[in-house]
Amino acid sequence: MSTVAKKTKLSLVIATLLATSAHANTTNEIEEITVVAKPTSYANNVIEPAMLEQQSSVSSVLAVIDNLPGISINEGDAFGGDDWSTTITMRGFSIDGNQQQLGMTIDGIPNGGSNYGGGAKANRYLDSENLATVEVGQGTSDIASASLEALGGTFNFVSAQPSTEQSTTFAYTTGDHNASRYFVKHETGTVFDNTQAYISYSQTDTSRWIGDGSNGGKDNQHIEAKFVSDFSDLTVTGRVSYDDVHEINYNSISISEFEQNPDWDRLTWNWTGVPHFDQMFAEGWGTLRENTLAYVKFDYALGATSNLSLSPYYHKNSGRGDWIPPYLTSPVDDGNPTTIGGENAGNYGFTDSEGNPLAPAAGCTASLEWPWSSGPGLNPACYPDDAIPVMSYRHTHYKKDRLGMTGEYQVTLGNHDIEAGFWFEQTDRDESRDWHKVIDARIYHHFDHTPYWTQYKNTFETDTFKWYVQDSISLGDFTLNLGAKQYLVELQRYNHFEDEYSDKIDSDSDVLFSGGVLYQLSASTELFTSYSENFAAIKDGVLERDSSTLTEIEPESAENIDLGVRYSDDRLSLTATAYSIEFDNRITFIAPGSDTDGIDYTIGTNGSYINVGGIESTGVELSASYMLTDKWNLYTSYTYNNSEYQSNDPSAYNSDGELLEDATASFKAGDEVIDSAQDLFVVSADYYSGDFRFGLSAKYTGERLGAWTDEQTRSRNEVDGYTLVDLNIGYNTSLDSGVFKSIDLAFVVNNLFDKSYLAGGTGNGSTYFIGAPRTAALTLTAQF
Repeated sequence: MSTVAKKTKLSLVIATLLATSAHANTTNEIEEITVVAKPTSYANNVIEPAMLEQQSSVSSVLAVIDNLPGISINEGDAFGGDDWSTTITMRGFSIDGNQQQLGMTIDGIPNGGSNYGGGAKANRYLDSENLATVEVGQGTSDIASASLEALGGTFNFVSAQPSTEQSTTFAYTTGDHNASRYFVKHETGTVFDNTQAYISYSQTDTSRWIGDGSNGGKDNQHIEAKFVSDFSDLTVTGRVSYDDVHEINYNSISISEFEQNPDWDRLTWNWTGVPHFDQMFAEGWGTLRENTLAYVKFDYALGATSNLSLSPYYHKNSGRGDWIPPYLTSPVDDGNPTTIGGENAGNYGFTDSEGNPLAPAAGCTASLEWPWSSGPGLNPACYPDDAIPVMSYRHTHYKKDRLGMTGEYQVTLGNHDIEAGFWFEQTDRDESRDWHKVIDARIYHHFDHTPYWTQYKNTFETDTFKWYVQDSISLGDFTLNLGAKQYLVELQRYNHFEDEYSDKIDSDSDVLFSGGVLYQLSASTELFTSYSENFAAIKDGVLERDSSTLTEIEPESAENIDLGVRYSDDRLSLTATAYSIEFDNRITFIAPGSDTDGIDYTIGTNGSYINVGGIESTGVELSASYMLTDKWNLYTSYTYNNSEYQSNDPSAYNSDGELLEDATASFKAGDEVIDSAQDLFVVSADYYSGDFRFGLSAKYTGERLGAWTDEQTRSRNEVDGYTLVDLNIGYNTSLDSGVFKSIDLAFVVNNLFDKSYLAGGTGNGSTYFIGAPRTAALTLTAQF
């Protein structure tokens, strides 16, 4: 805000960038070089407009940040069609199926967590056409960021502002893998002399790229509305988004399975009537989610040098995760059959015509060997010909309600720019699991909607309060930043079956300090350094696990140091940052032992969480944007990251470093962190001439090390590096007469050379998702 914070040349350029709407380059001319980082004392990047054009409108908004330094985004397909297989890494920190170590906000409003079970990433809140930019704080995150997961940095996805001009936009996209998308948006222009608003709707459908026929995909409906009203010193902004999606998942596979067949994730698309095979039927692996997020922001200028901002918000999340186990369970409570709670006394895969469980024939040892060993219990050859196969349809239900508010006061007093703020949130998250009988497993997976067993039902209550204060002191060419923040987090679980509350768990942080120095070496060059203490609260999922010793679990924390330089002139902008991160008290889940191969569908609230030491990361991030001519712009970024474990895995080794009985090889101090690529390199070229635009982008991801395969040799899985090339071509023309104001045609090809590769991992270093093949999409957009 100009009345509060002093602006440098670099920040003015940033303001120009932030005013650029997604896909809004109607003149197709390069007017100004966009800088890569804000004038702050820590590494902070924003996307360039060309990065929006490198992705089709069908793609997830997460994909647009993939070319920024230090970041790797992997989704199950080129369209971001599956949350289950989405992984994000930055500076050795991850968001995947097992870890949530990076914060995410929408217009500064917290997203409610990025985990699969009840979380919601930015793609649930924003369509690509309504994205203005993404602000990325690598490592040392913005002190005001509202997140309980910001150990390694933050992503703030900024929605576009309504236009002052009235218009209606319609877009249609068609692409590979049966992709189709309809998008319509109406801008009101200025109404009531002080208000602008828009509303948009999209319908997106895609198919899984692996397999054919009955193979599932993504079905997504999305609505957004936003308004901005100015009342002299008060600006009121309101926004609401609704997203309803059904996704069929991708499956992770081992390196050896990929080498055997790199085009198949082992899910099937033909129903066989043999449950052991049909547990891999793709349409039985589903994610259903509804998300509604609404906020109102009151921004009041108290005077020429002070401002107050308040943003109350509400988020409602509900959904379900599906699997189809190849058996029925036998739930009991104190030895008696039950339909509510208790535990599973055993499984059976076949019944007689009366529904009575059958045991395999005595002496039969035959076993089906795909997808893993069935044993005689699930092999039809061990039963009479008239035996009836049975299956379950397992549903895990997720529901979350969040009500909260963020607030910030900014004031300039002499050479001090002071900001102080808070974040409060109350969250109720429900999770339950029920088992349904597949009506006739010989025919299809249609299921009885009345469950035969509800395994558990819990409600998790989380109260969060964060305060922060920061002083930015201007001392000539030096700017000194000093800040402090603290999180006060309280967790509690209510077990519906036991009708009891757990003890309240405090997951409070210490007072966390940050500081930095920015030196304006010249009009075009800045030097900066910073230190920050980051924090991630204990997740409420820890309270699910009865074996977790909560008194022995500490919240995760990280100390981040950045040292860098930024340069910007009329044609060139660049940044270079060296960083060091100490990550302590990493929490991991230890699953109970199992003597069977394959998926343990009955795992419920058993297992435990423990702290497993820390990680040290050091690295360098480089990026540059250069206007070669008035029509050509070049962009490049390079990241070197080295992340190492700082202690032995306590779940695998004793204090002498000796492998525990029944444990398998795991990490030791000095080992490279699982699935963390050391090298990331991006180069892209973009051409604009009149109505025509063209872009070509290439990204190299270095090799990654996975799990340990042998304790004696300390050998590990290795995932090969890969290079992906993307192409985009577009044509935009303004029309002076007729119905339409403008027409835009955009053609995007991801993975142009159809590279076969393994993309994101599951966090255990043993299985990975297959990278998406060459995928093309064509979008026609008309504005009238």
